[in-house]
Amino acid sequence: MINRRTTSILLLLTASLIWGTSFVAQILGMEHIGPMTFCFSRYIVSFLFLMPFSLIIDGRRSHLRCGGAERILSQWKNCISSGVICGAALFTASSLQQVGLLYTSAGKAAFITAMYIVIVPLYGLFMKKIPSRLTICAILLSTAGLYLLSVKSGFTMEAGDALIFASAFFWAAHIMACYRFSKSHDPLKLSAVQFATVALLSAAAMFLFESPRWGDIYSSLLPILYAGFFCTCVAYTLQMMAQRYVSPVATCIILSAEALFAAFFGCLILGETLTARELIGCAVLFSATLLAQVEEVRNGG
Repeated sequence: MINRRTTSILLLLTASLIWGTSFVAQILGMEHIGPMTFCFSRYIVSFLFLMPFSLIIDGRRSHLRCGGAERILSQWKNCISSGVICGAALFTASSLQQVGLLYTSAGKAAFITAMYIVIVPLYGLFMKKIPSRLTICAILLSTAGLYLLSVKSGFTMEAGDALIFASAFFWAAHIMACYRFSKSHDPLKLSAVQFATVALLSAAAMFLFESPRWGDIYSSLLPILYAGFFCTCVAYTLQMMAQRYVSPVATCIILSAEALFAAFFGCLILGETLTARELIGCAVLFSATLLAQVEEVRNGG
């Protein structure tokens, strides 16, 4: 179990590094297409990559066991409802974040998204788990950090930052759902179902709110392929595999490195900069996300 946990931690670290680059791909991808078109393209690419791979593995397994085909079909049926729940949370989080990136920078978006690390313990209230004093202090600290990072004069928050902040609640829900369902389902099958769910929901939103054109999608092909394969197919599947052996709290701590990676790549590739006030807000917010977890990790979270 120690080896599995260590491997899982390495998988989550890899996912956080990949997601640190995803904000850049998401911004570049919307130079020619709308946010819902990008979401649809990204997740249909991830599904088309993962589904054949999963079926190949199923084919090999079916030859090794008597009645293997029936068993595999039953596994697919059993994971549909769980995959749809994960996919619904992922769609809501992704779409809010994608629209928010139209109005804010990659670095700021990543640090605001990182508030899911504080939100996850709060969801424990629904399971009658009272937040620790450190968690309460972290909530207050994160509020201060968010204020410094996003709230402008006149006590207003920019639309993009508000959307990213809203998405953090659904990223937290997605982490909780993955932890709940990855223990009882094949992570490849669960990921494939959730990607299909996001693609279908994104397609509906795309045709409802946008007017996609194949020429524009082709112009954004490189960021779509990168986001679809690496940032979605690979990274989310790594998360699903890792969360079988790592708790939501520990997962949040490891994935928090995503914010630092995103700020670095946003500066390196997009030439983004943060003001002194925003840098202080990032530092305060990142400190809050770590502080919120200290007692839970000490207790074996």
